[in-house]
Amino acid sequence: MKLLKTYGFSLLLLLSIAGGVLLGMLEPAAARAIRPLGELFLNLIFMIIVPLVFFTVSSAIAGSADSRRLSGISRAMGIVFLGTSVVAAVSSLLFMLLVAPTPGAGIVLTGRPVQEMPSLLTELVRAFTAADFPELISRRSMLPLILFSVGVGLATRSCGEAAAPFRRFLSSGARVFIRCVDYVMYVAPVGLLAWFAATVVDTGAALAAAYLRVFVVYYLFTALYFAGGFSLYALLAGGRQAVGRFWSRMLGPSLTALGTCSSMATMPVNLEEAPRMGVPADVCDVVIPVGAALHKDGSVIGGVLKVLFAMSLFHQSLTPGRLLMAAGVAILVGVVVGAIPSGGMIGELLILSVFGFPAETLPLLAAVSVIIDPLATLVNATGDNVAAMLVARLTAGKEWSTITEEVLS
Repeated sequence: MKLLKTYGFSLLLLLSIAGGVLLGMLEPAAARAIRPLGELFLNLIFMIIVPLVFFTVSSAIAGSADSRRLSGISRAMGIVFLGTSVVAAVSSLLFMLLVAPTPGAGIVLTGRPVQEMPSLLTELVRAFTAADFPELISRRSMLPLILFSVGVGLATRSCGEAAAPFRRFLSSGARVFIRCVDYVMYVAPVGLLAWFAATVVDTGAALAAAYLRVFVVYYLFTALYFAGGFSLYALLAGGRQAVGRFWSRMLGPSLTALGTCSSMATMPVNLEEAPRMGVPADVCDVVIPVGAALHKDGSVIGGVLKVLFAMSLFHQSLTPGRLLMAAGVAILVGVVVGAIPSGGMIGELLILSVFGFPAETLPLLAAVSVIIDPLATLVNATGDNVAAMLVARLTAGKEWSTITEEVLS
């Protein structure tokens, strides 16, 4: 019953996708007839996404407390979070280019073809800015919208009490639109069933083969990253002794992450186990809570896979510029997933916006999220412990690992 409560909605979405695949294979005419229901679901998402991003991002920044204390830990934490995200993005990209560079190959969409990307500098300007305000409030300008929201949040915070009414407005707006997302997700099972049924009619058996490749390549690399990457991080933080401490205390966080499928639900267990790994309490108190929101190496790896998946749908060549953009966007996706409610969906829209993929790509990427979710959560949640060890190494030197047996017991 507890497992059903945790994974119930994800299982329902998987059943809806499977039902859509079967309907498309067995009753093509019926699948075509219900295609508008899938389009309705997409339209609802696109209608809600712009105000959701603006209010959630700006209100989170405007209402955040001034973090003057422990500035050294905060700087080290930023270095560690960014460093591990870069390692996750680059290593997964190299692995996937070797093993499965075109995970979505064989699928043919009926939507408009994606335009060729211009030069890297031109694309960076287009990705980060909008020419006018009306263009800003569009799902096609997701990254500029996020940056604009950050600016509004910072300006609101800097104005202090004079901006208190506006701060309350942003907070209320965030709650309202988060609730609106809950309403939209009520129709997600029907929408995904209808969309995948129609997609199977267009793509045939290639869809199932593509998702099998996605499953194999993601789970293989992420398992290697979980075992090998985390061991390497612990070794860098405190030598072999730290590696032993890390893995001796990882069973509880790992089982909690898999059982709850939530980084936030795993945070209390991490706060209990990280000090037993030898991490100082003041480091744990900062790194573990912030990491639960922003440190998502599993989502970064998933972001790389989604970009490669979408690029292969439209037969884009894997140029150095595109691969660099893929790694950068994957790191942003990892941050967006944790920092914004319904972040997975916004992260997928960020991929569509930056690379110019058509709207028909969104449900395909959403299905990838469902497939990779359990192992992604495991890496996202438990990676905060090894990150805390690295932060302790940067702030306290080698001495952090010299602790008494009484503290560890």
